[in-house]
Formats: sequence, structure tokens, C-alpha cells
Amino acid sequence: LKSTGDLGGKSGGKEELKGRANDKKTYDDYKPADLKSVVRIDKNKATDKDLLYSKKQINLEYRDDHGRLLTRKEAFRQLCYQFHGYGSGKKNQEKRLKKIRAENEAREKRINEDKGTMGSLRKTQAATGRAFVIHKT
Repeated sequence: LKSTGDLGGKSGGKEELKGRANDKKTYDDYKPADLKSVVRIDKNKATDKDLLYSKKQINLEYRDDHGRLLTRKEAFRQLCYQFHGYGSGKKNQEKRLKKIRAENEAREKRINEDKGTMGSLRKTQAATGRAFVIHKT
């Protein structure tokens, strides 16, 4: 395999083993659960409230302290930290807080860009589908 180049080079064939920091964030596990298939209710003993709640669909979403949606892996890690009574290290916490701050700043910047003249010009361009705006005086 070394002659074909699959194991050569700096990485030595370790392209797949990049660690959990580079994992793709997927939220596909958050699918609505149908309570009808899980909960069995005796119609004779059930109240109206029980029957009403048994027809609802629920969707479990795990969120962190800042309201961000967590992946299944992040949610499990947070649950383990809580159960065992420890958390991530100081450097990782600082890095995470820095990342959250940057995301919030980017979101605020996007919100502020949508206001004012540039925001209205962008909306007009999106509505007309043209790269220019005709100004009538």
C-alpha cells in the first residue's frame, strides 16, 4: 500500500482518525416520538387529560446552558459530567465560551445588517432576483 500512496505522506493513512473535535454535527436523531405506540391507556380508567396527552407527539431536544441545540454525543457527555460531578477542563470551557461569544456576535452582526438601507436593498434584490436596484428620483 505504501507504493500506491495510501499510507505515504505526513498523515500516514490517518485521514479518518481526526478526533471528536472534527466530527460532523448531525441533529438527525431528534425525530418526533409518537406516544400512541409507546403509551397504552385503559379507556375505562383514563381521564380526558390522559386521552388528550396520549394523542400528542413529543420531540426531545437537548440544549446547553446557552440555549444551543446539542448533538446526541454532546448531550450524553453533558449528562455524564452532571452525574459524576465533574466537568470539562478550564481550557475547553474557555474555548467553548469564546466560540459561543463569536457565534452571538456574528448573529448580532447579521441582525444589524438586515436593518437600515443595506438590509432593504438586499430584500429588494432578493425579491426581484436582480443584482441591481433601479432608483427612481
